[in-house]
Amino acid sequence: MNKQNKKIAQEKRRIEREKAEKKAKVVNLLKFWVPVVAVVVVVIVLIWAVATSGGSSSKGTVGTQAASQTTESQASETQSSDSQTKAATLNTEADTVAENGDKVNIDYTGYMDGEKFEGGSTDGQGTDLVLGSGSYIDGFEDGVVGHKVGETFDLNLKFPDDYKLNTELAGKDVTFEVTLNGVYK
Repeated sequence: MNKQNKKIAQEKRRIEREKAEKKAKVVNLLKFWVPVVAVVVVVIVLIWAVATSGGSSSKGTVGTQAASQTTESQASETQSSDSQTKAATLNTEADTVAENGDKVNIDYTGYMDGEKFEGGSTDGQGTDLVLGSGSYIDGFEDGVVGHKVGETFDLNLKFPDDYKLNTELAGKDVTFEVTLNGVYK
């Protein structure tokens, strides 16, 4: 019986060693793959956040604005300028003139053939824009430069022929009614 008990005990130890080895392999795999999956999830969430925000720093407006053509570099520029905005104050004095490089707050409504077009308005929520950043269609930012806070003015522009955010606007003449709400100083 003694030999038989020894064999049974040896077999139990062998099974326990195999279980421990399998458990160690699983733990080692988890140590590697859990952080990798976490990083991938974070990257996907960041990409989604940038894509759905259109890279704009609008107040209360989420999504792509028809006039915005944000790229990854412009998104990072917007993020760095957001931290500057928190330190800066929105100057709403009527004699303040918007200059190239200024961060401004504007409201706008876009019209095509006299009708408002979808996505072409801040809906009175205001949005921040760095003049000269190239975030909006050609002529938009240049058209704001030189205007005074409180002014409402029209910008007659044309969407690029290859405009992809809204193909119905590609190559079309539009008018934006813009109000300069303030300039960050």
